[in-house]
Amino acid sequence: MKNKKIFFIIFTLFLFIIFISILSNYSFCADQKLVNTIKKAFEQIEDWLIKLATPAAAVAVRCGSFYEKI
Repeated sequence: MKNKKIFFIIFTLFLFIIFISILSNYSFCADQKLVNTIKKAFEQIEDWLIKLATPAAAVAVRCGSFYEKI
């Protein structure tokens, strides 16, 4: 009786692991369109930050040159 319970538990766990490994390809981040959308959004944010940081760096360099003369 005890062997049957242990066999049933091991068999159930084995099936669970197999089902998880098979279904994981379909359920976890399988939507490539969503991934591409998020990637494009981060690329746009990066471009925006670079466009914002370039004049800020120029202002910082110019302010540094004023401090040097004082």
